Amino acid sequence: MNEQIEVLLTFILYLAFFGWIGWTRGSRREGFTLAIALGSWILLQEFGDIFVRLVNLIGKGVAFVRAGGLGANPDAAFAAIRSASPWVDDTNRGGFLFILWIVVLILAYMISGLKLFNKNNKSDGWALFFGMLSGLLYAVVLLPRLITLVVPGDVTAAEVLRSSNALKVLGSTATTLRSALVNVWQLVKPQASLIILLVLTLLLVLAASSLRRGSRPTRAEERR
Repeated sequence: MNEQIEVLLTFILYLAFFGWIGWTRGSRREGFTLAIALGSWILLQEFGDIFVRLVNLIGKGVAFVRAGGLGANPDAAFAAIRSASPWVDDTNRGGFLFILWIVVLILAYMISGLKLFNKNNKSDGWALFFGMLSGLLYAVVLLPRLITLVVPGDVTAAEVLRSSNALKVLGSTATTLRSALVNVWQLVKPQASLIILLVLTLLLVLAASSLRRGSRPTRAEERR
């Protein structure tokens, strides 16, 4: 039971950290980054073969040029295309798509830092929510790869990644958190009324602070 409570507290701390990042960056920036991260991940999982074919086509073009395909006698270059090994195959397809997703994610963070995202970029509940969703997405994507650092030596990274897809990670996480919440509730059940009062008070304070922040005039309005 103690281990499950530790997992729950770690998960809450993890989400709180990414929620704080979202709060700091603002709802518009964090929402844009989350949309790009999630959309690109789904796109690469469903249509990754298109990008693989494109890269392999570029590889064949490079082989064609290096073999003298732009010269007077391109026959040797065409032979080089037929014998050229693909840059991306089944053995490194997953790693290629993952690196491509990382590049897209970095670009999304860089673009979201531009001044055009300053307008209506608020540190509100949406920013907090988008930040926590981003943290959950990164956990689902990165956790199976981080597990490979601690698995026994006879288990390969490819085996771990094949057996730990996104749905399995979400399912096991939900099961563990549900068990941890049940155990925590059993511990605090004698003081349930006090706990509920504290939670409601915290929610009211957050709601009141959000409303007060939203009622403040912007700098443009103050200048008027």
